[in-house]
Amino acid sequence: MKLKEDILYIFSGTFLMAVGVNSFFESHDLVIGGASGLAILLSSFIYGASGIRIPLWALFFFINAPLFLAGFFALGFKKLKNSFFSTILLSFMLWATGFLPEFETDLPIAALFGGIIEGAGLGLVLRTSFTTGGSDLLATIINKGLPKYSVSFLILIIDYVIIALGFFEFGSINTFYAIISVYIAVKVIDFVVLGPGLAKAVYIISDKSEEIGKAIMSGFERGVTTLKGRGEYTGKDKNIILCVVSKKQVVGIKRLAFDIDPRAFMIITSASEVTGEGFIPPQK
Repeated sequence: MKLKEDILYIFSGTFLMAVGVNSFFESHDLVIGGASGLAILLSSFIYGASGIRIPLWALFFFINAPLFLAGFFALGFKKLKNSFFSTILLSFMLWATGFLPEFETDLPIAALFGGIIEGAGLGLVLRTSFTTGGSDLLATIINKGLPKYSVSFLILIIDYVIIALGFFEFGSINTFYAIISVYIAVKVIDFVVLGPGLAKAVYIISDKSEEIGKAIMSGFERGVTTLKGRGEYTGKDKNIILCVVSKKQVVGIKRLAFDIDPRAFMIITSASEVTGEGFIPPQK
């Protein structure tokens, strides 16, 4: 059942992402970062220089091809196989939805609905812990050589650079609305992946709780509390990890915990208010 759900999420998500890119972003010259944003930028530049219009799906594929080659040597095939599948599928969806009509509307509406559709699509893909290559993959490769910079920080820098290049190609107004669209997409991604709530409280019950706790502290820079519990069915004492994290960190922590212990039991709840270090400062 889980595999069927993942396939449904990936197909639906990549389809929505392709619709957002083809029907809203490309037609309105909105560069929102990532490989798709870079493809829009290159398509416009090549067309302006030579009069040749290269389809977005082809540019998206050729942007990712050298990244996957570099990633194969830096990270290995095991860490790339999921991203490779979803990236190929997104390239196909960009080709398939290229036949859909462009939505002829003004920039604010294009930025709004493009951001909603793109965010919903990427959120569905991220629910499966897959990615679609691009800046995520490049950031992971750079992080391998420069571990002092986190992957999330590197993704932010890469996307900012791509958006800034869009400023020189399309001007300030389009860049302004592209940034608005990115903001909307991020909010929609959070909602699709994690649902409503400001933060998430994660409880993990595992025989490898010490190893998981240390990995969370080193990899996510979040504090971990170990609670003592008892399984009434087995009669055995259990360690329960409690960790409060931002919504964006939940997918990574789930992946980390189950990589260490596939038999771990996890509960994730919404925390409506979290006061203390790393969240809301205490009121004096």
